[in-house]
Amino acid sequence: MNFGQISDLSKRIVSRADKMSTRKLALALLATTIIVGVPLLSVWQVAVAAGEEVRAVENPRSLATPPVTPLFSARRTPETLADLTSAGKVRARLNPVVGALPVDSCLSISADSKTIIDLNATTPLIPGSNQKLLTAAVALDVLGPDRKFTTKIQGIVAGDVVRGDLWLVGSGDPLLTTRAYLLTERYPNLTPSNVEDLVNALVAMGVRSVEGGVIGDESIFDFERYVPSWGDGIRSVEAGPLGALMINDGAVSGTPLKPANPAYAAALEFTKLLAARGVAVRDAPDSGVASADTPVIASLESVPMNQIVTEMLTNSDNNTAELLVKEIGRVGKGSATRVDGLTVIAEKIAEWGLPGEGVALIDGSGLDRSNRLTCNLLRQLLQRDGRKGLMTNAMALAGRTGTLDDVFLSGPGSGTMLAKTGTLNGVKALSGMFPLADDRSSVFSLIMNGPGSSTLNFYRPIWNNLMIALAAGDERIEPSKLLPLTQDAAP
Repeated sequence: MNFGQISDLSKRIVSRADKMSTRKLALALLATTIIVGVPLLSVWQVAVAAGEEVRAVENPRSLATPPVTPLFSARRTPETLADLTSAGKVRARLNPVVGALPVDSCLSISADSKTIIDLNATTPLIPGSNQKLLTAAVALDVLGPDRKFTTKIQGIVAGDVVRGDLWLVGSGDPLLTTRAYLLTERYPNLTPSNVEDLVNALVAMGVRSVEGGVIGDESIFDFERYVPSWGDGIRSVEAGPLGALMINDGAVSGTPLKPANPAYAAALEFTKLLAARGVAVRDAPDSGVASADTPVIASLESVPMNQIVTEMLTNSDNNTAELLVKEIGRVGKGSATRVDGLTVIAEKIAEWGLPGEGVALIDGSGLDRSNRLTCNLLRQLLQRDGRKGLMTNAMALAGRTGTLDDVFLSGPGSGTMLAKTGTLNGVKALSGMFPLADDRSSVFSLIMNGPGSSTLNFYRPIWNNLMIALAAGDERIEPSKLLPLTQDAAP
């Protein structure tokens, strides 16, 4: 209200005064005072606060230019927009992968814990050796990364003679090998427990003969040699016969077939090693259970569990996986059996909050075709472990080690991606971690089931295209370029 308007209002009030009673006139004057006085008082207070002078802003352009980006624009969360742009680039490059997959396939990918694609991700499929990822994760949790196996020789030494039998007592070490055996393996043991060290210890004591025989003791585990549903093409070829005392995967040098009892096979192999060092053994090798009060002559410790898991995942070692399942059962349930070990694994899936629907666990290695896992489970398992996790870093390195030493020799992921392969007839799987810049990573799981899935010409192009797509995760827009627009920056 300006001063001219106030003057007119006063005149109208005066002209009406003659027509009003004294009481009414007083009320009217009070209202006029309020209407006129309050604005004037406010103006006066502002003037006093400003030094009795109200100044105009001298340079309006010096104030920050207000943004013109809409309140709910993605530009107001530039990091999120950069991530969405990156995910979109990955999805766009996945088309050749998705288009080539068999009907019975699943694919799950996440980057920075955000899902990029879930294709049939909850469909249970035959995982092959991707099953070993579960075995590895639970072994590291239940047994602990520092856990070691100890193999002992026990007996009574008198001078240069072992009185009676020499006991070779196993504890489930899956990496017991001779140096000669390592030379015969396609994927040599990365961290072997060299049995010759026990022989060297005996010889160093001056022992020249054993009055009895070498007896193998495998009593710490059960005596299930094979998973009952394994076929003849797996038994003794891909795994087994299983036992707590296995040297060279149960094989004996110079013998074409593996003995049915791995403890006996170990005793036979140890007897040969002693003979090669000039130690005479009078009786034939055998298996049995050592007395608890038989003195320990020497012992051999394995590498810690985290390195055993590395050997299992990198080389996809089936015997290692099956023996670890039994040890998981022994520690977790008090019974060293496959069934109890798998029960512990199933309980861990639930405890960790991983999706277990449709999962079927028959063995620890993935050799059984009745096993069922989902891409969703495997991807979340790897995501839970993280880029620097022990299980993640135990997998084969693309183009460098283990089952990936001749795969991804160049191109995206070569020398950086860590993954676990899985192969059976008509089954091909690959799950792992693809590193990105700034300590970011993509986690993925791909399982293909169906005729021809495991042939080189079929799966290699799919794998290569998958790596190209995952590498697109580094094609991010700089968040600084996505800040809210101002008046000056607006197009």
